[in-house]
Amino acid sequence: MYPPPRNNIDHTLAPWSARVPRPVPAVSNPDEGYWCPIPDGPTSLSGSNGQACFWFSNGCSIGCPNCDGTTRGPSIHTGKMDTCGLKFNATICDPNLRTVNTGAKCGAEDDSYYYSPWRAPGSSPVFDSCGMAGGTPTWGHHGAQYRSTPHAKQGDYGSKSLANASSGTIWTAGDLVNVSWSITANHGGGYQYRLCPRTENLTEDCFQKMPLKFVGLQSFVWGDGTQIFFEGTYVSEGTVPAGSMWAMNPIPRNDTKGTGESFPPRCEEIHDCGSSEVNSHCLCSGMWGPYDLLIVDTVKVPDSLPAGDYVLGWRWDCEESTQIWSSCSDVTIKKKGKEEE
Repeated sequence: MYPPPRNNIDHTLAPWSARVPRPVPAVSNPDEGYWCPIPDGPTSLSGSNGQACFWFSNGCSIGCPNCDGTTRGPSIHTGKMDTCGLKFNATICDPNLRTVNTGAKCGAEDDSYYYSPWRAPGSSPVFDSCGMAGGTPTWGHHGAQYRSTPHAKQGDYGSKSLANASSGTIWTAGDLVNVSWSITANHGGGYQYRLCPRTENLTEDCFQKMPLKFVGLQSFVWGDGTQIFFEGTYVSEGTVPAGSMWAMNPIPRNDTKGTGESFPPRCEEIHDCGSSEVNSHCLCSGMWGPYDLLIVDTVKVPDSLPAGDYVLGWRWDCEESTQIWSSCSDVTIKKKGKEEE
């Protein structure tokens, strides 16, 4: 969401140049399920993020050399699912750091999501660090249907097909800056922001050299401008790169009961909000959205960062699926002048 991602490249084209219809069509609807809704005032949703929520990698388990492109992942009914069979050990076992099925003992047979990306953040492969259009080379197999436009088509690699954008975002080395994202379909897990010089190849190797640290409180901002702050939940042990800081997704997927449970909402949620509905009235929880909600973090721009043009990478390692969402945004870094010291 912010800084604006290259992945919203289709936002000036119809239908994304218009407001999102209400109720929001389900992604499974082949004729209308192409929306990535974002807040546009207190009562309306905008399509101005284009198809940004369709850039991801499908079928990616922890410790695997590659994503298989076809495996969406397990459910609490299927048991564990390791897409490459290498039986990599999860590093996140604490139920307080897990986002689904938290009642299952770590590594037990009913710990269905043991091999999902969030269970060892950063250790799973991706197709591309800026995402793949539709998540798979060919539509189907639990990927998404990316609607072809003059800008991109199904299976395109974000680092190759999404052009450099003129940066309207200027940060100063050493500053604390706000970043934000929004959920369409909630797959639990957690995420990281990282930088790579624009002149370098946008690979995991490059982004892993410069993970950013989260600082202070997280917040929710709704379309009507209401904002609340709360303590974020962070992980820096058992992560890739070693010691890098990841934030747990603060939106609980509270559509399951018993061992499928998630965690308490971070806001005062309405009673019986219908969390499994595509168009639920949840405030800060559920399987879908809430579409009018932004998740805002503060990250630290490294003090010693040279001035220049960079790409901000956002990587969301899911837990409820073997999927990783990605986006890339352009930012310009300047050095602090004497008048700013």
